[in-house]
Amino acid sequence: MLSHHDRQELEKIERWFELTEPALAARLRSGRPARPPLLRLTVLLGLDITAGLLMLLGMVVNSPAVLLLGMITVTTAVIVHLSRFGRG
Repeated sequence: MLSHHDRQELEKIERWFELTEPALAARLRSGRPARPPLLRLTVLLGLDITAGLLMLLGMVVNSPAVLLLGMITVTTAVIVHLSRFGRG
């Protein structure tokens, strides 16, 4: 449980947010996460498609270099998916 003083401080912060950033206050009140930016979705989708096509092409033409490039791209895609890229 919060003390009386802590509740008062939180109410002050809430009022400050409502006055200075009404859109942010509404978003926080609704509890719904913001939609990811279009740039982030585009980069992730492009990276995923490129990785898949490189892996497929490397297997079809039996090229170790293209297959290795595909594996590197898949690794990069995983890192980008797990990072906080563009969430910001």
